[in-house]
Amino acid sequence: MGSEPVHPPDSGGEHPERPRLASRLTTHPDGREECTIYPADATPEDQLTQWLSAFEGSFVDVDSMA
Repeated sequence: MGSEPVHPPDSGGEHPERPRLASRLTTHPDGREECTIYPADATPEDQLTQWLSAFEGSFVDVDSMA
């Protein structure tokens, strides 16, 4: 059994358009911060299923990865 990637690598050499994203930072009562990222043009209904959340400490500075 195999599977195909949802977004296969670009074979044409052109850069695909990057999606516009929005984010929301939530501070929980215990002080933990949570960042949720979702498509900028998502409707409130879409935001229920099109999101990614992570707690503080799960992200790193992009320059530290170079």
